[in-house]
Amino acid sequence: MLSPLILSLEAEATARGAKQTAAQQLRLRELFGAHADLVWRLIRRQGLTADQADDGLQQVFMVALRRLDSIKRGSERSFLCSTAILVARELTRHREDLPGELPDRPDEGDPEDSLEQKQQRALLQRVLDQLEEELRWVLVLQDIEGLSKRECAEVLEVPEGTVASRTRRARERFRELLAQEARER
Repeated sequence: MLSPLILSLEAEATARGAKQTAAQQLRLRELFGAHADLVWRLIRRQGLTADQADDGLQQVFMVALRRLDSIKRGSERSFLCSTAILVARELTRHREDLPGELPDRPDEGDPEDSLEQKQQRALLQRVLDQLEEELRWVLVLQDIEGLSKRECAEVLEVPEGTVASRTRRARERFRELLAQEARER
């Protein structure tokens, strides 16, 4: 079954007069199937609501649709992650412009998750929210989403050595913040 989002993207492209070949439609559907969950999680991990992450996901794939022919084969995940970072930054700026609006923190995951799993997810998000953006991105990309150092460098458009030093600093800061959380409990 096709995602309503894919159908919506294809309908929007058609409405704009952009003709998609069958190969382009297939590639977009493959990209979405392979990477939509990752893109959504990256956006969500920036402290945005689930609805904002949904909007961000749509924005990322609209960009992918427009640039489909220029996305190098084998670099799709890096392209989508880079785009997700840009979209998340914009959504975060927009959220900060709205006075008094706080993001919701609905429980993610399976409704059958234990209370402990939900508490651990909430703790992870609280600690991530306290990290500087450049450290948060490298930690999320490598330690949570499992991208390699090379992929992370490509996504963040920095040298691998920079990724390595940011990863070290991010892990140290994460441990400090986690210890602080434990002391406060």
